[in-house]
Amino acid sequence: MRVGGVMQKRIVGGLAVLAITLAACTGTTATGGPSGSPTASAAKPDVKVGVVISLTGVGNVYGPTQKNGVELAAQRINDAGGVNGAKMVLVIDDDQSTTDGGVTAFRKQTSQDRVVAILGPTLSNTAVAAHPVAQSAQTPVIAISNTGDGIVGKCDYGPCDYIFRASLGESTAIPQTVSVAKSKLNVKSVVLMYAQDDKFSSDGFAIFKKNLTSAGITIKKEIAFSKTDVDLSGPVTAALAESPDAIVDSSLAGPAIAVLKEVNKRSPGKLVIGGNGFNTPAIITSAGAAAEGAVSGAAWYLGNPDPVNKDFVAAYKAKYNLDPDQFAAQAYSALYILLDALKRTPAVTSVLHDKLRDQIELTTGVKTPLGEFSFNASHDVSQKVYVVQIKNGVFTQIN
Repeated sequence: MRVGGVMQKRIVGGLAVLAITLAACTGTTATGGPSGSPTASAAKPDVKVGVVISLTGVGNVYGPTQKNGVELAAQRINDAGGVNGAKMVLVIDDDQSTTDGGVTAFRKQTSQDRVVAILGPTLSNTAVAAHPVAQSAQTPVIAISNTGDGIVGKCDYGPCDYIFRASLGESTAIPQTVSVAKSKLNVKSVVLMYAQDDKFSSDGFAIFKKNLTSAGITIKKEIAFSKTDVDLSGPVTAALAESPDAIVDSSLAGPAIAVLKEVNKRSPGKLVIGGNGFNTPAIITSAGAAAEGAVSGAAWYLGNPDPVNKDFVAAYKAKYNLDPDQFAAQAYSALYILLDALKRTPAVTSVLHDKLRDQIELTTGVKTPLGEFSFNASHDVSQKVYVVQIKNGVFTQIN
């Protein structure tokens, strides 16, 4: 009986080995399906998208909401099937609002992370330093908030055919702002203030000056200051001494808030007109009543009744329990614009950057919270300008 039991175990064990061997030879798997079946095939590789934004430094009034917007878009894209079945994965880096930080992040994402494209950076100053890194690596970039000159089309550093802009440039927004200031707000004279050591601000100054002059609005004085100045009481006092109909300020949010507070302290109700740096709720939150009446040209505004925008606003509020701003809307939209191109790009996970660039160039009529979106021949955005004024603590369209 003992010997028979041993023999029986050996026979059973041998049959088990034979079954496993036959299974391997016939191509079956542990799940019972053939090795080429969907249950056994490997999932599609992730599609990595770089995001370089200002989460610290002077641009941190814009970067966090950009992060919210792009993460919401990625979540919704993946919930809907991703990029033709592949998961979209974001690689987010903080550029620290500096040129060095931007260059470092772009180098990391192009050479180490091997992303298919990059969204960003937040500031124009950073963009002119970081974009050449992506251009050299032939990695497409969609600029989500760079509104200064020379970002796309004709760039100072040479060819920039891998760079696109989904953010409304000041050269497009400011002429509309000036037109509304003259026709609807009866502005006939201004003092023009600007941060002289910041590309966005100095570009905006030049654009404002050109358009104010061509509109026949008198510039009584030009006043330059530094973006790092904490006390702007002197420049504002000098501006108000000219008795202008309005003060025009070209600066980022930090200096803009200081200008608004100083103007309100010395001349309550005086009209202040700004550029894209004004288009953040941080202006309202930080300047309070001093922000009331401020005017700027924007790429987006909360009250736009378009169904795509209403859907975005509702989804953003559901996820973050607060309203989005323009910078969140632009980052969100940029990822959907990229998705449109990715879906039309063959073998996108192989990082065929030239093929992806070609498809981004063909972008037309993509429905976004910014409206129907297309790129022009210079890789710049073609979209409506919303001239907004802060009324009762809310950005309100006035054009």
